[in-house]
Amino acid sequence: MTERLTRGFAVTDREPKCPFDPSARLVGMARAEEPVRVPMYEPRFGDADVLVVSRYADARAALGDNRLRYSHLPLADGSPRTYMPGFPPDFDGAEHARLRRMLSGIFTRKRVQTLRPMIERVVAECLDATEKAGPGADLVATFALAVPSNVIGEVLGVPTELRHDFHRLSTGIVNFASSPAEYFAHLGAFREYITHVVEEIRRQPGEGLISSLLRDEEGKLSTEEIIGMTSALVVAGHETTAAMIGVSALALIQQPEQLALMLAGGEDGTEKAVEEFLRYMSISGVFPRAATEDVTIGSWQVKAGERVLISLLNANRDPELVAEPDRLDLSREPVGHLAFGFGTHQCPGQHLARLELQVALTALFRRFPGLASAVPAEDLAFHSEGANVYGLEALPVTW
Repeated sequence: MTERLTRGFAVTDREPKCPFDPSARLVGMARAEEPVRVPMYEPRFGDADVLVVSRYADARAALGDNRLRYSHLPLADGSPRTYMPGFPPDFDGAEHARLRRMLSGIFTRKRVQTLRPMIERVVAECLDATEKAGPGADLVATFALAVPSNVIGEVLGVPTELRHDFHRLSTGIVNFASSPAEYFAHLGAFREYITHVVEEIRRQPGEGLISSLLRDEEGKLSTEEIIGMTSALVVAGHETTAAMIGVSALALIQQPEQLALMLAGGEDGTEKAVEEFLRYMSISGVFPRAATEDVTIGSWQVKAGERVLISLLNANRDPELVAEPDRLDLSREPVGHLAFGFGTHQCPGQHLARLELQVALTALFRRFPGLASAVPAEDLAFHSEGANVYGLEALPVTW
């Protein structure tokens, strides 16, 4: 029987001997003349064939074509999928544009740069906690997860005492191998939590984004939409950045010559390093898309109703994009990678993620120049195929 795959395989199917590289199966798909058709399933939504798009030019074209729209698989019992009001990935067209406009001005590169002092403070506090935990500390728990949790909490204006559940609740939302009962239990708990956060901020407003939305967008956004938008920012602003900090730190531990390049290059060198990490790691997956009409991408056609799944990992390892794509080179000039997607659904928080990575990685290795893994590489566990974000489960370190 043909193996069914979750959409998470396009980002988590990695080479066992080098867990940063795509697996032999994904490499085979990348080398095929046309997108490969595979049976995909999500336990809570059902089954459907998808065309896996791997080449950079094709992936970029598909991401930028609005005739290929986000398409979750139907529920297994045939009932319609319930969308979350205000959750931008669930919408296209004018409704998506309306929601995105309310976020775009907040996450411009210029505005994000004003957050640097706050990010530096958060990073320093998390490094203090790591040092206090002592050699053998789990860098994922004390640092990689803690930094983006606190940064997005500061940006949203979430009180400190309400941030500790970010990771526990958001991980269930991005696991696509969970059963329907498990997933909808996670979703219900997450919505209840975010609703509580929003209502607490409504009672005691501050300077964060949620307070601004409640104050400035009254009449334009319903409370349900603010909850949905906040949910998207918590998931996107927490899971992906945390995973990138963890896997990038591991790569720097394993390749000290690359660490030396990054630290010697100053701010410019750190910016280059982060762009190369984003390209090389490609830790995020994307939603499947369905053609609203016949669409030609490159030399092949997607028929109306067919679904496509884009492998950002394969696209960013395309030799048409960079020479020696499977080599991590932190001195490489930045290229137009697709780590944050492309087109109307490109990640609005990409400048914030970049700045967090730049500050966190340099500060980490300046504080702990002798940082090393406390366990053999073969004992490290990474997220499995159900996840839509690839990262380490834990990273015990010493120094």
